[in-house]
Amino acid sequence: MAAIRARIEAARIRGPEAAEAVELVVVTKSVEPSIFGPLAAAGIRTVGENRVQSAAARKPLGPNDWTWHGIGHLQRNKARTAIEIFDVFEALDSLRLAGHLDSLLADAGRPWPVYLQVNAAEDPAKGGFAPGETLEALRTVLGHAHLEPRGFMTMAKIGAEEGDLRATFRTLREIRDESLRLGLLEPGAGGLSMGMSDDFEIAVEEGATLVRVGRAVFSGVEIDKDPASLAGGEAAGAGEQA
Repeated sequence: MAAIRARIEAARIRGPEAAEAVELVVVTKSVEPSIFGPLAAAGIRTVGENRVQSAAARKPLGPNDWTWHGIGHLQRNKARTAIEIFDVFEALDSLRLAGHLDSLLADAGRPWPVYLQVNAAEDPAKGGFAPGETLEALRTVLGHAHLEPRGFMTMAKIGAEEGDLRATFRTLREIRDESLRLGLLEPGAGGLSMGMSDDFEIAVEEGATLVRVGRAVFSGVEIDKDPASLAGGEAAGAGEQA
């Protein structure tokens, strides 16, 4: 874990567009809950899960003070459970879903922090709002009383060259900057969730405020090892979504 944090900080220092602080969201979808204790001991407080049912089963096994992020596509029939499980939702990818969530949250009587998912890479394999429609979508989401936009999320194309990665992340940053310029978001709500195991350092250099890292955190870590294996072990990874 120390190695991942050091890489994030090094990227933040060298990136001219880097944020003042970058939050590490550890994606735990691929590991057994037995790792939760060592993660907590290593100082992790924010985790991400793709699937609602998996998160519902795993959340009671984690520390009570963790913040759980929903980072995967949400089916409408699982929305009510997602609202109960996740503290933050990073994959708001349609206005239809936004309206459905708002009605459920009205019944629950509380707001829900969300990130609008943007297909900044314009990848047909990815969901989310097209870059050119994102600000208008944000205006609509802001009209829902029970949704709290915190910023934007994107995923780069798998295996993309560095120039394409930077272009994707730069597109999301420019959308965020324009939303702030127009006064659609308060400065404290201009989050950029971008960057995963293969590209989080580039994302940090380009302004990420959150990175979603799973495989790179757990590479080479034995689940039953002492927490020190997470606190100080090397980590590297390549290839999949987180």
